[in-house]
Amino acid sequence: MTHIFKVLSLSILLIFSSLSFAAGSSQTANSTPYVLIQNVGNQLFNDIAKLNELDEKTKREQLKLLIKNQLMPHIDTKFVSFKLLGKHVREIKKEQAVTFIDAVEQYLVGTYTNVLMSYKGQDVHFIEPVFDAASQYASVKSEIVAEGAPTIDMIFKFRKSKSGQWQVYDIEAESISLLSAKQKEIVSRISEIGIDAVSKELIAKS
Repeated sequence: MTHIFKVLSLSILLIFSSLSFAAGSSQTANSTPYVLIQNVGNQLFNDIAKLNELDEKTKREQLKLLIKNQLMPHIDTKFVSFKLLGKHVREIKKEQAVTFIDAVEQYLVGTYTNVLMSYKGQDVHFIEPVFDAASQYASVKSEIVAEGAPTIDMIFKFRKSKSGQWQVYDIEAESISLLSAKQKEIVSRISEIGIDAVSKELIAKS
């Protein structure tokens, strides 16, 4: 499970790191998931490149700030958090839900920071999706290519918020869903030790 999560975590960062894919000139900023990936990726990885001369501790601290400010706004943390709760979603109190959402965000920031510290610049090839402007959901398929390693097929799933903002809520790698895989783990853990303890565990791992 840990290996799958690391692969999927790396993959979400890789897709945001692509600087080479072209968007139509008639599309406005972040108007589709396809355009969003390019715009966020350009800014994020230009800023990360400026951190390479820093010592490891300082780079990690600065990297966390970049991820919080530039990447996390495009992850639907609240939606993901409630999905992760599964059958427990109706059992918890409002205060517990708020704490859990914050714990999930901290966990994701920590995970993405760890992955980016060892990012090696793998190539990402995108397959342009057929976009339905009327739908609240969209997918962007890509292939992650690294020399001497098998190509990884990825599908990034987006959800449009009520305000019209596109955000990532799930990733599939080789037909394995990050959300579904992590949900099974979280639901089982909550049944064993309770929501408050699980929130503390997620924060500790961040």
